[in-house]
Amino acid sequence: MVLRSRRGVLQLGGATLALLAGCTSNSNLENRSTTPATDTPTTTSSTTTSRPTTTDSGDVTVENVRATPALVAPNTPDSISTLGERDEQFVLATVAGYGMSIPDRDKFVLETTVDSYPPVDKSFVYALWDDEDGYTSIPDDPLIFSVPKPLNATELSLRWPDGDFAVDEALIQTLTRPPTDFVTELSAPKSVTRGYEASVTLTVENTGSVAGTFVGALNRVGPNVAYTPVTGISLEIAAGESETWTHSYAPSPHSTDDDPAATFHLNWRGGRQSKIIDVEPV
Repeated sequence: MVLRSRRGVLQLGGATLALLAGCTSNSNLENRSTTPATDTPTTTSSTTTSRPTTTDSGDVTVENVRATPALVAPNTPDSISTLGERDEQFVLATVAGYGMSIPDRDKFVLETTVDSYPPVDKSFVYALWDDEDGYTSIPDDPLIFSVPKPLNATELSLRWPDGDFAVDEALIQTLTRPPTDFVTELSAPKSVTRGYEASVTLTVENTGSVAGTFVGALNRVGPNVAYTPVTGISLEIAAGESETWTHSYAPSPHSTDDDPAATFHLNWRGGRQSKIIDVEPV
């Protein structure tokens, strides 16, 4: 199942999505994963900046401002998928207060010179997926804003009473990119012997005329588990280019399944692909 967006209806959650942890200014996000170290790192367009500003309630710091065309979030209690329509994208920002308090989340607004966007509502998605912590649901961190894709803007600011934060030009350029198209291929060996590793490989081709970010969510069924999230995937791909991402899977040496197999399901905006790996005895 692929989650679909209801514009402006989304619960705030998660420290960072699998999308997806922060890094230095205007570089790709350095992502975290619960999967083995052989996984190819995922990337998400971002800008990370920190600048304290003073409000009546004390100091407010805005940092780790980033953008993604889709969010990775639970679609059931035991699986993850992506959220966001083709003509939609998300801006996330972490705010912290060093005085008595910070303004309520509904006091923040993301503004261009002609349009304004409030934080998304909390009633649709109850959590985001974080590769390090699993499902996370933190009511006010990060702030999440749904904006059009592409965004028609040359200036963009996060504003609140008595304060503002100018979004970096490089991130604005990312937000002004139109949607692009991807072709995906998920591959895996037919079987793996207990005690050995098998590689699940995702190849994504950007068939459009502009660079874009592919966002996906990988789940596994079996052995010995009905359904479990594996990881979120985010790949920045130039127009006409392809990127390959690999997940290493090592089955447990012990299984109670009569016919053990691991089925991997990739969910993304374009649909779903699956691969089955039979688990053979030693």
